[in-house]
Amino acid sequence: MKKLALTLLFSLAVLITVLVVRTAQFTKTIPPNTITKVNIAIDEENATRRFAQSLTFATISNQNPQLANISALNELRSYLNENFPRVFNQLSVETVSDYSYLIEWRGTNKKLKPILLLSHMDVVPVIPGTESEWQHPPFAGIISDGYVWGRGAVDDKAGVLGILEAAETLLSQSFTPERTIYFAFGHDEEVGGLQGAVKIAELLEQREIAFEFVMDEGGIIVDGIVPGINAPVALIGPGEKGYLSLKLTATGTGGHSSQPPAYTAAGLIARAVYRLQENPFPMDLSYTSAFIQNLGRDIPFAQRMVFANTWLFEPIADKILPPIPALIAGTRTTTAPTMLKASVKDNVLPINAEAVINFRILPGETSHSVIAHVVKTIDDDQIKVEPYGFSSEPSTIASTDSYGYQQIKKTIHQVIDDKNIIIAPKLVIGATDARHFKNLTENSYRFMGVTLQGDEIKGFHGTNERVSVKSYLDAVKVYYQLIKNTTAAESASH
Repeated sequence: MKKLALTLLFSLAVLITVLVVRTAQFTKTIPPNTITKVNIAIDEENATRRFAQSLTFATISNQNPQLANISALNELRSYLNENFPRVFNQLSVETVSDYSYLIEWRGTNKKLKPILLLSHMDVVPVIPGTESEWQHPPFAGIISDGYVWGRGAVDDKAGVLGILEAAETLLSQSFTPERTIYFAFGHDEEVGGLQGAVKIAELLEQREIAFEFVMDEGGIIVDGIVPGINAPVALIGPGEKGYLSLKLTATGTGGHSSQPPAYTAAGLIARAVYRLQENPFPMDLSYTSAFIQNLGRDIPFAQRMVFANTWLFEPIADKILPPIPALIAGTRTTTAPTMLKASVKDNVLPINAEAVINFRILPGETSHSVIAHVVKTIDDDQIKVEPYGFSSEPSTIASTDSYGYQQIKKTIHQVIDDKNIIIAPKLVIGATDARHFKNLTENSYRFMGVTLQGDEIKGFHGTNERVSVKSYLDAVKVYYQLIKNTTAAESASH
């Protein structure tokens, strides 16, 4: 017995030593940053004004294309043509599906693979009844207190205007790229991109164009948002989760609420939703490990230990990781009930009850495996399960050692004036147009150079969407310098 106890103690000591050593080593070695900062001169006052004015066009997309705000799209397109004359007169500009843009800036060296910068012109609606909660009207394009306010400020007219501003500035300087660069601006990203980005991708595929890399929105610079990290963190998305919504439907007999059955249609739906939330998808820590590692030793030791030793902790990760939604979203396929519908009156039994559940699918899962999980978990033949709206599969994960990632990283160091900035790969938990270009490149990234602090992050699809003037101008400079880094003759030889 004594020998067994000693063996167990020795084994425990070895295990603890392994865990501690692996955790101590789980910090990315950061070489001294010898990258020289660049000074980029742009017309800051007019660039800010042009950006703010673009927010006055309520380019709201809709699942039903007939209900989209077409007049606003046409007005925005006219505005862009008028305000960026060099881009629209000197470059090759195509209109795709009546409203989206594909712009080619032809390079001098046909042997180099082109690159593609993406953004989208459409925005989500303002939730009816919340207009009075905005500090400034959502479509007024107000510049106030150092911010540009309005729907689309972050998602994603900062990308569209930022790219155009950078290109217009470079054209005014007679810059000639060696590598061809494309810009693509979709008009329906917020409802799946089926007429915008999808059609653009199909067109490029028909022309047999392959890209060195693609960069879309989805990653940003956050400051003061990552717990324990005092420096800004630039989040570059090497991939994104899939998207699937499922509608659950139950049918009842209806009638007066004074004589209810054991389970009404609403009760059946409520039970199904409860079962789904009580039985989440399993955790997979692999897509968050690189992000945690790049954050360094400021991350709490316990969290680093978990991600440094996933072989041991992954089965119990949901019990030991803090319940931070942003952290959990990167480690599992998420389940989010978003829409519920049943009776029209409080004393009437519903004949039909519905719930819509939105899933953001982690790589490794598919739409089919999600549906199988839902049917098995609900375990109720009275519930009909069917897809709702558009869907997409998780993307592949691009390499962080690639030319594209390294150039984006270099550009951030050159432009952002903070020597302590941390750059880390982070799986994007939303859906972007980049997923539609998977057949055209092995390396697709998601990053836009705006910085968000505090509750500014809530502006994504929320109230008081805004971006600071400095942050927007930094984004313009990131696009400007990335174009120079990847297409100028001295740096485009890859």
